[in-house]
Amino acid sequence: MNIVISTQTELLKTKRSAAFWLSIIAALFLPTLFSIGYSVESESIIRQIGKYGNAWNFHLGNAWQVANAFLFPMFIILICSLIPQIEYKNNTWKQVYASPQPLANVFFSKFISIHMMIFFFFVLFNLFLISSAVIINLINSKFQFLDHSIDWQMLGRLCLKTYVSILGISAIQYWLSFRIKNFIAPVGIGLALIITSIILSEFGWKHIYKFPFAHPVLTLKTLMLPNRPFLENHELNSIGYCAFFLVLGYLDLKYRKERG
Repeated sequence: MNIVISTQTELLKTKRSAAFWLSIIAALFLPTLFSIGYSVESESIIRQIGKYGNAWNFHLGNAWQVANAFLFPMFIILICSLIPQIEYKNNTWKQVYASPQPLANVFFSKFISIHMMIFFFFVLFNLFLISSAVIINLINSKFQFLDHSIDWQMLGRLCLKTYVSILGISAIQYWLSFRIKNFIAPVGIGLALIITSIILSEFGWKHIYKFPFAHPVLTLKTLMLPNRPFLENHELNSIGYCAFFLVLGYLDLKYRKERG
């Protein structure tokens, strides 16, 4: 059994699972809150939008700021915990390890399926975010979303760089969730690390670029700065963390005396 078939099998397991519904609900969360805020405080929001010139810059900028600071990292933590929990919950790890596929396929196919869910989440998040703004504009034309165009190049760059920035978090949380049978433990560890990253960022710690849970926020902060490299130092670190923890996780699984 090759890695493609193993990944397809893992994706089938996520169909209508908690991970699938989490992706939809999490993607809908911020657009819904913004829609409510625009409806309740319409005049105040319209004045703020006027200062930006382009309504989309205000809408997408504020949404992604909240998302990169907390929503995306928290989603990664939960999705990385839920995918391995499918086997723990159904007590099917022995069946998985007994199946005719290499151990590497078992480990990496689940990681790939997690990133397929992340991609699904990113697409839905942007779709819901844009749709909510269009609907609000149809209700109240003063918001002027339909009078401006979206900077698709900047949005695509933001999505790509944010994705790179969460690679380290995903590998760390995946290894923890693979290693720890209890669902709460890796989620609690991840949440504590998110809070730590926020505190360190507020204190202006000079080595914050080395802390993987702060990488999404750093990506947003550096995106609009002039003359920046395609990949920032912290994004390269994120790739390095991802590679390191994936290798560590696989070796841990391979040489573990008792699996599942």
